[in-house]
Amino acid sequence: MKISLRRRLKLAGQGCLLLLLSFGLFVSSSGSPSALALARVSVIQSVTQDVIPVLKMSTLPSPSTVQEFAKATLNKLAADAPFTAWKDAGIEYYPLGPGTHGWLVNVMKGEERIGYMIISATDTGGYMLSEYGAGTYGLPYSLNDLRQFLVQKGLITSSFSGQIKLTALYAPLLPVWKITIDEKTVYINASVPQILPWTLSKAEEVLKEQPPATDVITNLNPDVSPLSAFNSGGSDDPYEDILWLTAPKLTTVSGDNIALLIRPKESIAYQAAGRNDLVGGPFMITGYQSWQSSQGQAENNKTTVYAASGPEGKRYLPLASLQNNGTLHKLPTRTTKALGYNR
Repeated sequence: MKISLRRRLKLAGQGCLLLLLSFGLFVSSSGSPSALALARVSVIQSVTQDVIPVLKMSTLPSPSTVQEFAKATLNKLAADAPFTAWKDAGIEYYPLGPGTHGWLVNVMKGEERIGYMIISATDTGGYMLSEYGAGTYGLPYSLNDLRQFLVQKGLITSSFSGQIKLTALYAPLLPVWKITIDEKTVYINASVPQILPWTLSKAEEVLKEQPPATDVITNLNPDVSPLSAFNSGGSDDPYEDILWLTAPKLTTVSGDNIALLIRPKESIAYQAAGRNDLVGGPFMITGYQSWQSSQGQAENNKTTVYAASGPEGKRYLPLASLQNNGTLHKLPTRTTKALGYNR
């Protein structure tokens, strides 16, 4: 019985080899040595186009003030990791919402996105840096991530022939996709894709909020520059150890003490109890970047902190805004007990 099976496998292998050789001879006889490669490319393109409808973001001319602020901020960040690839990079601008109160600024190296910034209008007439981050994947407003999510959820299929309308929006701390497929509208977290449990009225209520322009970088303080970013390499998964849920919230976290709370291989959990869908929580904070003014005495300079948040700490969010909209928690350690944060 064993000998018979071995012979069958050998014959099957010989048959496959002959089939492959025959196919190779056929391609060679076509007169083009790259015919097989071209055939593969055209098949892949055809399948991709058939399975996933094209998704595009709309563009509009951005105000000169936004462009000046974006370029100045990009140049400052490009001085240190993880933003050094931003040197001499291009910029693309996309409006966030119909009122153009916010802008997605994509940092481009050729055709590849290598980072982003979100710039929002303030109630005083200026612009603020709502968030930013570097990388070639895992960034907010990824059309590739959105396509995969829509297919996985069965919202679009290979036989889809209807209409898709896509709009990029922004609520404080939360990038949002509004997508209408035929007559159905859904709102999707544009950072870590998931369907948001929002009605139309709920979405309008959330999206009309303006992020406060306090303890953030704005175009009105051009002398402020970033220090080197720190990433602890700690866990970026809030569900890896949920004991942080039993810990009291951390109070008055600022540039003065954040280095004591996020040491190498450590992280802080963030949540907005009962309203996590409004901020994309819970998620972990695994680092930070401080901004300081180059004017005046160093001891009198106020430090503005952006927290490295979410998967791999790629989203830098204003620490003050995080604390205004939710709570920070840390697993009990000797450090937090010494600081009086755990009882």
